Amino acid sequence: MNPMSVPANRRILVVDDTPAIHQDFRKILSPSAGNDDSLDDTESLLFGTPQVNRLQFQIDSAYQGEEALELVKRAQAEGQPYALVFADMRMPPGWDGLQTIEQLWKADPRLQIALCTAFSDYSWETMSERIEFDDQLLILKKPFDTLEIRQMASAMTWKWQLAQDAARKMRTLERTIEERVQELLKVSHLLQYDVLTELPNSMLLGDRLTQALAQCRRHDRQLAVMFIGLDRFKRINNALGHPVGDEMLKRVARTLATVVRESDSVFRYGSDEFVVILGDITDPQMTKGVAEKLLAAINSPHPIDGHDLTVTASLGISVYPADGFDAVALIKKAETAMRNVKENGPNDYRFFTEDMNRRARQQQTIESGLRLALQRKEFVLHYQPKLDLASGKVVGVEALVRWNRPDHGLVYPSDFIPVAEDSGLIVPLSQWVLQEACQQACRWQAEGMRPLYLSVNVSAIDFRQRGFVDGIARTLKETGLDPTQLELEITESVLMQNIDATVATLKAIKHLGIRLAIDDFGTGYSSLSYLQKFPVDVLKIDQSFVGDLSIDSNDAKLVSTIISLGKSLNLHIIAEGVETRDQLEFLKIHQCEEVQGYYFSKAVEPQAFSQWMAEWEQRPNPFS
Repeated sequence: MNPMSVPANRRILVVDDTPAIHQDFRKILSPSAGNDDSLDDTESLLFGTPQVNRLQFQIDSAYQGEEALELVKRAQAEGQPYALVFADMRMPPGWDGLQTIEQLWKADPRLQIALCTAFSDYSWETMSERIEFDDQLLILKKPFDTLEIRQMASAMTWKWQLAQDAARKMRTLERTIEERVQELLKVSHLLQYDVLTELPNSMLLGDRLTQALAQCRRHDRQLAVMFIGLDRFKRINNALGHPVGDEMLKRVARTLATVVRESDSVFRYGSDEFVVILGDITDPQMTKGVAEKLLAAINSPHPIDGHDLTVTASLGISVYPADGFDAVALIKKAETAMRNVKENGPNDYRFFTEDMNRRARQQQTIESGLRLALQRKEFVLHYQPKLDLASGKVVGVEALVRWNRPDHGLVYPSDFIPVAEDSGLIVPLSQWVLQEACQQACRWQAEGMRPLYLSVNVSAIDFRQRGFVDGIARTLKETGLDPTQLELEITESVLMQNIDATVATLKAIKHLGIRLAIDDFGTGYSSLSYLQKFPVDVLKIDQSFVGDLSIDSNDAKLVSTIISLGKSLNLHIIAEGVETRDQLEFLKIHQCEEVQGYYFSKAVEPQAFSQWMAEWEQRPNPFS
């Protein structure tokens, strides 16, 4: 880099007790102070020689060291420091050159200094003992000439400027590095800590648990992992909004942190799931007390936005080393135990058992098989007839899905529908069932079978899908089935969720001309007031009540009550699960309108159903 290409600090202080020396420095360093520049200008005008551009130095004078110190301090205060000081060695009666340099460097350690001396006052050894001869100090031996002064002034002021630029760049670099470090720390914190609850998240859980397990192995200790899932937490978000739900999650997080020991750790694992690590436990049974305290604390009322809200939780426990030796296995098994609690009743805790693991593996195997089954078209539909009790005629048919699983044979819905619902595979499966059933109904009619109404079951997940009604309408249009021949069976537990939205969906279905039935009636919790709101056509009595008609008087009373209730609401009544003559007679006496069950036929393949129906209709007295 050319030193003359950028501006530099050329401010110089001359410290000498002799005024003539100051004049000499000005003549040498300041172009306007002597005649050399005038002569140069004259020569340029007379002979056309290029005009010399000399460096411009700003020269200040001090005649004693004390005066120099005040000037240096003032220059710093004004933000215009000196770059170079020419200091004489002998300046009686005040400080000499060495004393002056010592004081100046205390005031401004960055100063470049040229010490003007004849080596007559102090020996080199004495001088080196008092001041450090580094790159900021040069010795200028008297007498000196003009070129020497100019070179020294140019080089040392430029050196001062380079040093300041380097220091400034270093400070900028340090600030940039510090800002970047802070940004990285912030990003790292965001990656490892949950923004809402400020708890460490699942990413940090694995690392912390692995470290804790290493300590347990080293000291032969036990450790417990608790997996906590809030029960039906979505109800709070749906009813009161996500801000209230978020506040509840923060309250739960703080509650968990206050219940456990300082040596234990709490993590937010998922949207409404938390993990607690209990270290250094002597007996797995001691975790029972902690689990009970956690569940009780979670279940305590939380006043939020004018509401006293409570929420329950399901808690699963795994223990090292009994349940596993690594973090992933322990977390997975604790979660499996928590899921088992949710399935069997919330607001409780349970330890992991190998039986749970076996069921979890089975469910995973079934889920993987279901995905392949959809691709390979391994599902089939069987059909069970529905008969009118008064005439004995077949009036409808229910489509029931079966999985023709390779190497397993037919798998019934109870073994795979729950897994399909948990995994979301129920949606494409239900779409296939509806499409296939409608097509089969149309094929039967094309073969000459008289029209029957076709019943298809609807799951809770199907019913809540966006575009559910539009999908039904599209299927009817594609297959050509008359909408009045389709009946959708929906369980009452599904209907009782989000009543307003349910009524709107049911009305949209009815607008298409489709018949609606409440399936498994009597097993849910619907009330008469809500039942009157639903635009349904049919009540279907659950087979669990029909099966015990002959031995349980309570079931008989309940069935007769349901029949009377349905008639009072102008609803059609169907009883499923009819297997004996006694059950049939009871239902006839109480004027039930339709029946289905093994007493007539099990669910069979399409061709077998066609043959059965043809034979049934040839019977002169079907119920004889």
